[in-house]
Amino acid sequence: MAPSSKPTHKPSPGADRSKRAQRKKSAKRAVVKKKLAPPTLKAVAKELETHKVTVEAGTPAARADKILSNLIEGVSRSRVQRALNQHLVKRQGVVIDSRTVLQPGDEVVVQLPDPIEPTASAVKMKLEILFEDEHLIAVNKPAGLLTHPVSGSNEKSLVQGLLYHTQGKLAPAGGAPRPGVVHRLDRETSGVIVLAKTDKAYHSLVEQFTHRNAQKEYLALVDKSPRLLSGSIDANINRHRTIRVRMAVREDGREASTDWRVEEKYGPQAALVRAFPHTGRTHQIRVHLAHIGHAILGDRTYGKFDTPAFADWPIPRVMLHAHRLTLNHPQTGKPLTITVEPPADFQKLREWLKSRFGFKSFNLAV
Repeated sequence: MAPSSKPTHKPSPGADRSKRAQRKKSAKRAVVKKKLAPPTLKAVAKELETHKVTVEAGTPAARADKILSNLIEGVSRSRVQRALNQHLVKRQGVVIDSRTVLQPGDEVVVQLPDPIEPTASAVKMKLEILFEDEHLIAVNKPAGLLTHPVSGSNEKSLVQGLLYHTQGKLAPAGGAPRPGVVHRLDRETSGVIVLAKTDKAYHSLVEQFTHRNAQKEYLALVDKSPRLLSGSIDANINRHRTIRVRMAVREDGREASTDWRVEEKYGPQAALVRAFPHTGRTHQIRVHLAHIGHAILGDRTYGKFDTPAFADWPIPRVMLHAHRLTLNHPQTGKPLTITVEPPADFQKLREWLKSRFGFKSFNLAV
């Protein structure tokens, strides 16, 4: 009798394919289920920059978009407008829009959206380099050129020219629109300006300007000859209460200090003044000299030049020039002084004043 054997069962090829298909289907369902599962991480809302402001007594009633940009220092009107459009502004807890008329005493909370800043791109331009090494670069900024790009404008700037000149080697710490910028000159101001090429130099230079270790000297042709030959102006500066493009001397402003001395007098009509600003407020020298009655020639924001006396004066711009800058080199720590003489338009007016009104020098050794 043949020995018994345990029967074996071999699945058919069709059954095997069916099981593999079933496993794939189950795996697919698991993947789909995993993708559709609710996320376990919670999104964190970004905190917006918030300002609480009060419309001051004596301020004429006006639309919110006109008043608020004057109350928040350093914030553009377009950014305030975006806050109003996005319903981020409240008066006494109630959302307002740009057409809302604000009155003296109104308390307003403004949440500002992130600023839309331009990115500086390299542009080839002719520049006068006064000093350059691997850490910093000093330039004679011509009058009429912006220091850096500004929002809403395609106008070229000094930063763009320096990005081309240095092949992009300006300190990134300054941010996309202002790489390397550690201080600024107004558009119409000419003269010495320094930019950092490395982040280490950037932080060193910013600290020097912040703590008033950098010594700045400006030359200005001013209206009327001062009675005194020198003086100091300690007058706080803040944004003008109603005219946004202007700054003004205000008791509630930020500390501002400028020393000055006369170097040349052109009769009683004008003078050459050397100014030493110890703080860096917007338009500081222009505001301070106008405050003591000697507005810079050509400054139609802070002076009055619509009188017949100025009709034939060759005044093409605000006659202010950054003549000398002394600071400590960010790498070596040694003092570095950079000087550049005023440009042709400044010298032309200076010679014209001498020939027209006479000339007396008080220029001492500097």
